[in-house]
Amino acid sequence: MRLQQYLQETVYGKLPKGWDKSSVEKLSKKIGKKPDEEGFFDACVLKMSKHVGADKVKGFCANIKDVGIGSTYWRGKDKPKKKIKKDTKEHPLK
Repeated sequence: MRLQQYLQETVYGKLPKGWDKSSVEKLSKKIGKKPDEEGFFDACVLKMSKHVGADKVKGFCANIKDVGIGSTYWRGKDKPKKKIKKDTKEHPLK
């Protein structure tokens, strides 16, 4: 599936038609980090901005991380790792 189609069909925390966990894994290999690894989001933004566009890349990378982690509760600037772990466990994607 092309990135533009992905961006049009994506809803945070859900993959569009044609994408699955393996699609996320393939993308993370291109980025060089897994979604649950520290620095994934910044590496994704840096690598994908030329493909997705500067105005949409942060949402795209956040969504990939949401699916990779299985929760949207990792988000929050300067959120402690312990809090992230607790929140993501308590609030999985449905």
